[in-house]
Amino acid sequence: MAQPTQPTPGSVGVGPDTSRGEVTGEPGDGQRRVQRTINFDRGVLDRARAAATYLAAREPASGVRSLADIVNLAVAARVAELEKLYNDGKPFRPVYRMPPGRPSRN
Repeated sequence: MAQPTQPTPGSVGVGPDTSRGEVTGEPGDGQRRVQRTINFDRGVLDRARAAATYLAAREPASGVRSLADIVNLAVAARVAELEKLYNDGKPFRPVYRMPPGRPSRN
């Protein structure tokens, strides 16, 4: 069973609760990009694809060359917001592997 990772210097809060199935695993191999499968609401995905296609073809100054460019910026902005709201603006403790599915609501 994976042991919890040590907190990142400056991070606040508690890490994964291994008694509830939260798993930390081991850090990745350091690749810049990692492929993951996630689910989107159909309308959001359709709009994001349309924006990425249009911007990549017609607006090079936008810096958007692919859907990943939009997704990475959006996720980074949301994570920064959550860190500010719930973790004193500091990064959450690293979790390298999560259990599948959604946690149950008690």
